[in-house]
Amino acid sequence: MNSNPEGPAEGQAPPPVPPPGSPYGGQPVPPESPQQTQPPGMPYGAPQAAPYGTPQAAPYGAPPMAPYGAPTMAPKKPGNGLAVAGFVLGLLGFLGSFVPVLNIGGIIMGLVGVVLAIVGLTKAKNTGTGKGLALAGVILGALAVVIGIVINVAFASVFKDAVDDATGTTVVAPGGSRDSADAGLGSTRDNPAPLGSAVTGDDWTVTINSVAKVEEDSFGSKAAEGSVLLLVNLTATYDGDDPQGSTPWATVNFVTADGTTVDSLDASTLFVAEDSFDSMTTLYAGGSTAGDRILEVPADGWEQGVLAVSPGMFSDDTFVAVK
Repeated sequence: MNSNPEGPAEGQAPPPVPPPGSPYGGQPVPPESPQQTQPPGMPYGAPQAAPYGTPQAAPYGAPPMAPYGAPTMAPKKPGNGLAVAGFVLGLLGFLGSFVPVLNIGGIIMGLVGVVLAIVGLTKAKNTGTGKGLALAGVILGALAVVIGIVINVAFASVFKDAVDDATGTTVVAPGGSRDSADAGLGSTRDNPAPLGSAVTGDDWTVTINSVAKVEEDSFGSKAAEGSVLLLVNLTATYDGDDPQGSTPWATVNFVTADGTTVDSLDASTLFVAEDSFDSMTTLYAGGSTAGDRILEVPADGWEQGVLAVSPGMFSDDTFVAVK
């Protein structure tokens, strides 16, 4: 029998000893956290300041704040699209400025590129971006314009010389030579070449041997009232070197004193000479063919008219007197 009434019964374990800080033997009271500590003088429930170094939440709706010591992003500079556009157009114009005729598009792109680049350069002073591209655009665009103009002028000059060589003619008066050819002879109606002159151009030489007035053609057809028939005798010589040869393309028209051109299609009917000039025969280097052509021209003042002679398809006309 246990003599201690407050002690445990025999055969029973002693009750647990309460931890320190629990004077009444109840559950232990957890220590107060710093957040739960109410500073003196502050009303109950008032917001409390977080301890130093504790991350704080940003106010509602505000952008999140970077932690202390985290790297900050620099603000992004605005772009300069005008400088980029000016540079691209200037570059394209510069690259396209070296092709004659087609570089007209390059010149236009260069001009537009210069304008955009100048505007972009002005904008770069305010934004601080695109200055290099704008300067490059101005330089490339200006070069595109200058180079394009120079190349086109040079090309036009070369093209004109080539056309003149292809269409130009030389005239050698009777008894003369090509070395003594008169550049101005036969170039105008006021300075016609004399009969018998050799007109050379486009691989052909045509000589007007004679001009005579006739009453009728080989079939007895006569000129209409107020007109006369002129029998033109000519010789065509092939000066080219095409191994396949070529056919003569000589044309002979009549120009009246008042400047009206009359060709064979203006005749009242088809007149055929007895020894007609054969324009369908194939001639080789040095070969010649001769024959007559008939023109129906106004009877009044035909002696003051001239012949317009073209030795080739693309040759200029040379004026030859009829008397």
